[in-house]
Amino acid sequence: MAPRLPLLLAALAVLAACSGGGSDGDDDGASLGDTAPPTKVTAPAPPATSPAGTGTVVVGRTTSQFSVTECQLEPSEDDATTLLTVTGAGTTANGVPFQIEVKRFATDSEVAETFTDTISYSDTARILQVQRFEVDGEVSDLRDPDARGTLLRVRPDGLSATGLAGPPGSGGDVTEGIVGFAVDATC
Repeated sequence: MAPRLPLLLAALAVLAACSGGGSDGDDDGASLGDTAPPTKVTAPAPPATSPAGTGTVVVGRTTSQFSVTECQLEPSEDDATTLLTVTGAGTTANGVPFQIEVKRFATDSEVAETFTDTISYSDTARILQVQRFEVDGEVSDLRDPDARGTLLRVRPDGLSATGLAGPPGSGGDVTEGIVGFAVDATC
């Protein structure tokens, strides 16, 4: 056993040296940084009124122009539940093509009339939706519980909207991917 004792003592000495066993005052200066609660996502200001036949969309901090491909600001004779439809297509500054569709629907039931405003934005990397509905004057938005008014602001030659967008199914407890969203379109 005696020949193993020097080996054991040597191994313990190496481990003690490698463990850094310094005093509490030894510090490499690194920190974990400042922690702060996440910043609340807010809707951006609406873009300026677009020239005829065009639109502007703001997704997060990115602003892109698009061409209006369909513009119906009055209820359809064929479908009285569709109150308006505006669609468009464009390309982001990074060269990514996108499509946008804005719709307002109305449904009438025995209980109450419901208005639903929906904006769908899609490009090659994502699909985003903004949706708000009103039942008996009560406005609801799953992604923006503070919303109090209708989503779409309709004018004689077009519309604008601001809100919070997210992937389909987001809202409530699912807040990942929520971004500020705004659009303006002129027929």
